[in-house]
Amino acid sequence: MYKNILVPTDLADKSERSIQIALEMAAQNSGSVQLVHVVEKMGGDIDKEIEDFYLKLAVKANQKLTDWQHRFQEDFTGVPIAKTILVGKRIQEILGFCQEKDIDLIVMTSRTFSRDSQGFGTLSHQVALFAPVSVLVVR
Repeated sequence: MYKNILVPTDLADKSERSIQIALEMAAQNSGSVQLVHVVEKMGGDIDKEIEDFYLKLAVKANQKLTDWQHRFQEDFTGVPIAKTILVGKRIQEILGFCQEKDIDLIVMTSRTFSRDSQGFGTLSHQVALFAPVSVLVVR
C-alpha cells in the first residue's frame, strides 16, 4: 500500500519512534524510507557567515541521519533508507520533496500544539493540512 515513505525529522530522539513505524510499514510493502531534515532558512540576504552557519547545521544533521540510517538498517536490512538535508522553509521543502520523490505517506512526530505567526499550528499540523498524501502523526 505505502511503498515510498517520508519521515521529516527535527533530529530529536522522539523522532526515532516515527522512523521505526515507517520502516515497519515499508518492510510490509517492499517499500523504502526517506529521512529528511530541513535546516530552517531565515529571511534576508545570505552572507558568507550565515552560509557557513547553515553548512555547519547541515553537517551536524547529516551525521545524525547517518547514525540513524546505520542503526536502523541493522534491523531492516531489506528496506532502503535514504537521507536528505534541505535548506529552506520547512513546510515548503517537505511538501516539495514529497511531490518530487513521489512519496505515498508521510510519517512524522507530533509536537506540543502552538500557533505560529500565521495562525497555523505545529509543523506536523501544517503538513497534515497541506500534504497531497496521507500523513501519519506519531505521538
